[in-house]
Amino acid sequence: MASNYYSAQIKQCLEFGTRNQSRHLKTIHGHIIKTLLYPETILHNKIIHAYAKIRNSTYARRVFDGIPQPNLYSWNSLLMAYSQSGHHLSEMERTFKRLPERDGVSWNLLISGYSLSGLVGEAVKAYNTMMKDGSGDFLTRVSVMTMLKLCSDNGRVGLGKQVHVQVVKRGFESYLLVGSALMDMYAKVGCISDAKTVFYGLEDRNTVMYNSLMGGLLASGMVEDAKKLFQGMEKDSVSWTAMIKGLSQNGLEKEAIEFFRGMKMEGLAMDQFTFGSVLPACGGIGAIEEGKKIHACVIRTNFQDNIYVGSALVDMYCKCKCIDYAKTVFDGMRQKNVVSWTAMVVGYGQCGRAEEAVKMFLEMQRSGVEPDHYTLGQAISACANISSLEEGSQFHGKAVVSGFVHYVIVSNSLVTLYGKCGNIDDSTKLFNEMSFRDEVSWTAMVSAYAQFGRAIEAIDLFDRMVQHGLKPDGVTLTGVISACSRAGLVEKGQRYFELMTNEYGIVPSNGHYSCMIDLFSRSGRLEEAMSFINGMPSPPDAIGWITLLSACRNKGNLEIGKQAAESLIELDPHHPAGYTLLLSIYASKGRWDCVAKLRREMREKNVRKEPGQSWIKWKGKLHSFSADDESSPYLDQIYAKLEELNQKIIEDGYKPDTSFVQHDVEEAVKTKMLNYHSERLAIAFGLIFVPSGLPIRVGKNLRVCVDCHIATKHISRVTGREIIVRDAVRFHRFKDGTCSCGDFW
Repeated sequence: MASNYYSAQIKQCLEFGTRNQSRHLKTIHGHIIKTLLYPETILHNKIIHAYAKIRNSTYARRVFDGIPQPNLYSWNSLLMAYSQSGHHLSEMERTFKRLPERDGVSWNLLISGYSLSGLVGEAVKAYNTMMKDGSGDFLTRVSVMTMLKLCSDNGRVGLGKQVHVQVVKRGFESYLLVGSALMDMYAKVGCISDAKTVFYGLEDRNTVMYNSLMGGLLASGMVEDAKKLFQGMEKDSVSWTAMIKGLSQNGLEKEAIEFFRGMKMEGLAMDQFTFGSVLPACGGIGAIEEGKKIHACVIRTNFQDNIYVGSALVDMYCKCKCIDYAKTVFDGMRQKNVVSWTAMVVGYGQCGRAEEAVKMFLEMQRSGVEPDHYTLGQAISACANISSLEEGSQFHGKAVVSGFVHYVIVSNSLVTLYGKCGNIDDSTKLFNEMSFRDEVSWTAMVSAYAQFGRAIEAIDLFDRMVQHGLKPDGVTLTGVISACSRAGLVEKGQRYFELMTNEYGIVPSNGHYSCMIDLFSRSGRLEEAMSFINGMPSPPDAIGWITLLSACRNKGNLEIGKQAAESLIELDPHHPAGYTLLLSIYASKGRWDCVAKLRREMREKNVRKEPGQSWIKWKGKLHSFSADDESSPYLDQIYAKLEELNQKIIEDGYKPDTSFVQHDVEEAVKTKMLNYHSERLAIAFGLIFVPSGLPIRVGKNLRVCVDCHIATKHISRVTGREIIVRDAVRFHRFKDGTCSCGDFW
């Protein structure tokens, strides 16, 4: 009687699963010890089994050791405790070897233990051993289902088909659970034809099986087949959610949202998976109004505190460029995981707010949430976008320590970071050390070489990329054509442009057309540039005209320059470049009457020239300079350094080029105006404060003028310093009197 009472108590404890289940079970166990001097083996077995169920292998072993004569059920219960714990594989193996006899349950527990611990190879080895040494007679439906799940989770199609053979041999295919597991395996590994065969071969089919096949069809891109199956089945919430998720993943976001509306009209319950499936669809097409309605639905159904749904909402608002809404949702989340933090880091980066992306990443670390490789890659990309070498280098260190540096997304971000920060040698070193490279890796390196004026390396790398069987995209082609432009390789650049459409099927963008205009213009072939423009399917955008106009200024071509300026002004009457570049051409020709007329026109239209500004980062602080700004506390030191430099570079052969000064003043005044250009102020600051041995890194919002380019070459020679200037177009690496851009800057 007592044994029956305690057996019922143990059963009730396991079935109802109270919060303090372990303590409750131990209490029952304690009463058994106190009241029963010699408990029956069957009661001992039930206690071991109960401890195994709650994954307490220590207490299971203590009870087992107290049984005078354990039977096979006792041994299997102990084996189950070790198998399900996931932390005692060696004990599981030892127990299995000590079994006085084995049955199907024993083998299944061994296979399950390996599978749960992710040791797929060991699980397969155990299954094969069971089948080969005559123990195959112990193959049960449970063993089959365990193996089918293992095949499904790990894409082991061949093994799955071997198990299928055993299913047929033993007549298990008629059992609904086995048939369902078999069909699910085929669906998940993409063998849809086999999945259908199993599905339609079963007499009884439940909604779970329909949902599983439908999921497989959607994962294989067979959307219409999935829709037909959906229409003819008995649907539950899982069915609707599977369709919403599958449609979204197949790029049919609008249909996914429509299905969500249909599910809502049916009055079916929505859960975290439903919201987590439809919100990415809204984000994918920027459907912000639909997203807001679903957000309201989330609040009404009390899912706003669900971490999965909260992260999906943050991601949706970020993708819809509503970053402030995303931040509000994020701040309101009671719990945050790596997904929620990553969504915010990525969101800030995608919205052009890279500095905030970096701050968010640092805040994430302070909160105790460890980033994964994807988050770290996004944080490094944000550093690259603002050329923040200091923070980017720190993140590089974290990538090395964490081992994430071997993930391609992190390596690609680091290659881009160092390329955009002017550390081309570090970028090259990282690229060469990568064990695996994808299209993004090659494109990042091609673009870095192009930006740095290393055209031959960029072209060679592009050709190697193609030889490796990788297909370049529009960004890669932009990089290699730009490289040709900066090296004066016009014919080669033309060939790549033709390959873009003829070989790779890429429709040229405005950026590609601007690259081609630059290709001709930079080499002085301005007539060919105009001919190319006339052959374009539509007129260039502002960047295209500015590219041509800049070249006309540098080459002194007034005729084509006027055409380009007039076209730019017609396209955008308030864009200052059309006026300022034409002003430079008039000034270089001494046409001061035209300069005065153009200035009046600018005043009448309220067009203001963007002031030149340069900056340099030192000891964590950004120091900015402009020609007419006298706010720097170091101005006296800077002016003194400039006077000293001017004397030295004149002795080195520097001759000021005042032809582009847009004021009708004496030559001495023009020379002085050139001396105080913003990049020279920043360089002087660097020479004063940046220790020798370190490169001086300067950024500028506009393109470096011809005279400053020449002067900086001389400065690099007379000071023996490496000076890296990142202007609005590209990098210039000045060293020993030369620039990385050569003669085609």
